[in-house]
Amino acid sequence: MPDTLVELKGVTKEFRNGEIVVRALRGIDLVIRQGDFMALVGPSGSGKTTLLNLIGGLDVATSGTVHVFGRNLARMSRRERALLRLESLGFVFQAYNLIPVLTARENVEFVLELQGAPDRRRRALDALKEVALEAEIDRRPSEISGGQQQRVAVARAVAARPKLVLADEPTANLDSENAEALLKMMRTLRDEHGMTFLFSTHDPLVVSWASRVVKLRDGRVVSDETRDSEKEAARDA
Repeated sequence: MPDTLVELKGVTKEFRNGEIVVRALRGIDLVIRQGDFMALVGPSGSGKTTLLNLIGGLDVATSGTVHVFGRNLARMSRRERALLRLESLGFVFQAYNLIPVLTARENVEFVLELQGAPDRRRRALDALKEVALEAEIDRRPSEISGGQQQRVAVARAVAARPKLVLADEPTANLDSENAEALLKMMRTLRDEHGMTFLFSTHDPLVVSWASRVVKLRDGRVVSDETRDSEKEAARDA
């Protein structure tokens, strides 16, 4: 289908620890389409983060195929996958992964600079305003709270308006008020800029905002629920 961004077929992922084989994913079939606001849910060890890493090209499947924007990641070099991430994907990591010697603004600008994007300073400032961090733009990560660092990471992920944002527990360090504001901002980006969001989460608030919820258990998809537009509208009321 023309609006398909990601397609996984029969995807497995195994990790070895000496003689022990851990099967993190066991035959995943999944399609992500443009405009999805999608939550991956399931207990710890169900395969959520592993699945995000495969879609983002940070790891490769043991078997099966992962197509992102029509390209088979297994047939791409590491450099090609890195360029794909830089140009078309946004990441929000649970550990933030901010550069400690850079300010909030400089952290957001960093990816824009790598892309050679114009108006980098303005776009970085706009992204930080969207996550309500105007007052912290000149502070380094060590000078702001964990929740504020998380919001800097979100601003960095969306500043370049990527096609797809992959977010691992994006509300883990936020109180409910800031988490709600963050999700509302992300939904606005989806609606106004056509961005697609895929969350790995344990947070019921994220699930309540999602237009689609995929449940994983023991490395398998056990349910895939699409919320209708009436439910989404009710969530915004």
